[in-house]
Amino acid sequence: MIVTLLILLHVLTASAWFGLSIRLGSQAKLAATGQMAVAVDGLRTLSLMGIMLIATFVFSMALLMAGNGYPGQMQYHAASALIVVLLGIQFVFLRPAWKRLCTAVEAGNINAESETTGDDASMHARKISMYAGIGHLFWLVLLVLMFWNRLIA
Repeated sequence: MIVTLLILLHVLTASAWFGLSIRLGSQAKLAATGQMAVAVDGLRTLSLMGIMLIATFVFSMALLMAGNGYPGQMQYHAASALIVVLLGIQFVFLRPAWKRLCTAVEAGNINAESETTGDDASMHARKISMYAGIGHLFWLVLLVLMFWNRLIA
């Protein structure tokens, strides 16, 4: 019963991360046009994504412990390592890039004559889209690893 609940929570939080991250690229491009409200909303989205990703990691570790580490099933251990990489993408790349985007948008609102601010904001928006896409790729690989036993059967 506990394992089933942990699986459900693990899947829900991983899905929530993915669902929140889908709109991140378009939000970044919209924020780069100078809309500070969208930039602030993106920070809230990133905070929720971070919470969901940490919860996904915690539930995956709890599942590993509840299942005695899944001996002989290396795909779960590889997936656990990839979740750590996804955490790195989230907190080392995505969040700082969004903060730089907010700074560029804020500077654009203060000094409308600056030509480089728009370029900076759009550069950060492209980086955010790229990091979100890399995160989606890792998420897809994690999903495949979770069902690896069923796929090869």
